Amino acid sequence: MDKQITLYGTGTTRSSRCRWTLLELGLDFDYVDNGSLIGTAELKKMQPLGKLPAIVIGGESLFESTAICTYLCDLYPNKNLIASVGSRQRALHEQWCSFALTEIEGYLWSSSKHKSLYPAEKRVAAVLPINTEEIIAGLAVLENTLNETPYLTGSNFSVTDIIVGFTVNWARSAGHLETFPVLSAYLERLHERELCTFKQNLI
Repeated sequence: MDKQITLYGTGTTRSSRCRWTLLELGLDFDYVDNGSLIGTAELKKMQPLGKLPAIVIGGESLFESTAICTYLCDLYPNKNLIASVGSRQRALHEQWCSFALTEIEGYLWSSSKHKSLYPAEKRVAAVLPINTEEIIAGLAVLENTLNETPYLTGSNFSVTDIIVGFTVNWARSAGHLETFPVLSAYLERLHERELCTFKQNLI
């Protein structure tokens, strides 16, 4: 199944998930690394809010990094980066991706905006310690889980680890992994993979 693929992203953002997935799948693709596209009419044709990443696969666009990565792996099931629909491992994929984005990444993103991305008049310092509490609680769940299994859906690396690993990497960059040795070791295992795209990310 050969389809022309163009990924739009920038820097060390969530597009790192999509690039790593494409590389692990061994697919040929074009990568447009251009942050100036954000908010433009051109990008809004692919992503209604004009945000990155977005991808065009065989002439059809898709956005949200988790959706992109999952869809790509479903297109190429012989690469064994994702479990089949209806399996227990697939349910774990959906569970951990949803958990990481809801219980950890959303709070990381909120803290980033209130620390530096928002203009000064929109920043609310009071949310930062609350966000940190939520982040630590979510990381503790992953720590306990990965104490029992090397990867999130079992004994083998999968796209779930690319998606959730990005969140863990972001948490490390934000200084939240000091008390999580299991997560730190997990992240090092991901960084050791030759095709890992976010090992140097500083969000």
